[in-house]
Amino acid sequence: MPGRVVKQCPDDHRNDRGLTLVELMVAMGIASVLLVAIGVVFISSTRGVSTLNVKTATTADARITMEAMTRTLRVAFKPAHEAAAFTVADTSELSFYALIYRDATSTTATSTATPDPTLVRYSYDTTSKCVNQTLTTALVDATTKAMSWPTTRARTTCLARTTTAPVFIYYRSGSATASMAGSTGQVATADLPDVASVAITVTAQDPAQPQAGSVPLIDRVTLGNITTSSS
Repeated sequence: MPGRVVKQCPDDHRNDRGLTLVELMVAMGIASVLLVAIGVVFISSTRGVSTLNVKTATTADARITMEAMTRTLRVAFKPAHEAAAFTVADTSELSFYALIYRDATSTTATSTATPDPTLVRYSYDTTSKCVNQTLTTALVDATTKAMSWPTTRARTTCLARTTTAPVFIYYRSGSATASMAGSTGQVATADLPDVASVAITVTAQDPAQPQAGSVPLIDRVTLGNITTSSS
């Protein structure tokens, strides 16, 4: 119509054009950096927790092993017809007699009778990375009452798996500081009756995850029963 003014509307689509390719690439780059940083922190935290769990578990196993060794050594005993309580005293292995069971036919402490000595052996298996405890119960002759410890009566248990063998050091008394072992690391047969104290080092380190680190446990036992039985 003549004289009508037509008002031009602004272009409302100018603000809906979206992101440019450059802006999108910058945003994706920033997001990638943040995701990588978060991933690094998460992986590091996960590894830290895993390492702590492994170290805690292996340390607990080592403590159980140490307790088993010290408890058994405290009841080490020299049988009447044996030259010494120990049969082997090496830096990585020991074997000795101990009064473990309350009677000769049971593995439970239900009797007050003096038990027959059990032959105890602690050793390290380099193949399975296991600290082994072998218990061999006595076989008593019904007529002569003589005792023997045949290998057929032996029972072996893996106490702990670790990358390092236990270390045993032998002394002539509880206060002695000089080791009885010679250059070979083994106590001479003639000196076995004189062993009166044993120091033990058990190192906890998981063979499957050695990166978790190692934890050494050290204890020392004075053998009171040997003195009593020898007197």
